[in-house]
Amino acid sequence: MMHFAGRPVEIRYQTGLRDTAGNEAHAATFIPRRRILLDAALRRRPAERNRILLHELFHFVWVRLGNPRRREWEELLRRERAEKARGEAGWSAEWRKRKLADEDVAGRTRRWREYCCESFCDTAAAIFGQAGRSGPDPECTLGRARLARRAAWFRARLGHGPLPI
Repeated sequence: MMHFAGRPVEIRYQTGLRDTAGNEAHAATFIPRRRILLDAALRRRPAERNRILLHELFHFVWVRLGNPRRREWEELLRRERAEKARGEAGWSAEWRKRKLADEDVAGRTRRWREYCCESFCDTAAAIFGQAGRSGPDPECTLGRARLARRAAWFRARLGHGPLPI
């Protein structure tokens, strides 16, 4: 069982969510306002809603993770990239990973840092969102061994206590 600790986060449903590029979105998170918006259609798809909500909650964990742990996560992803790892733990990270250039990684560009954050949140949802799901997450295209390595990273760095949000 996973526990979060921190001030309350407001969760609302809304229709017509869009990302900054104007594409349809399933959710949006506003960390300073402590608000998560979920697409209203997710009310009819509880397993998908739970996976997406978990991903969004981990955005709050990411900002409270601290630079040393975020850098460790980046290093794990750098090693995967050097090993030519394919796939990702979810679509949000996968499409960003596909757009990365070597210069993004070397320069720690915004594109790289956003990928790292989305990879962290998708991985958390893939690892912790197994309860009540029959079969693997269909958006997770990352190999089992790599997902297990990431899960070990989460266990070692985040422990078993409440996660700060």
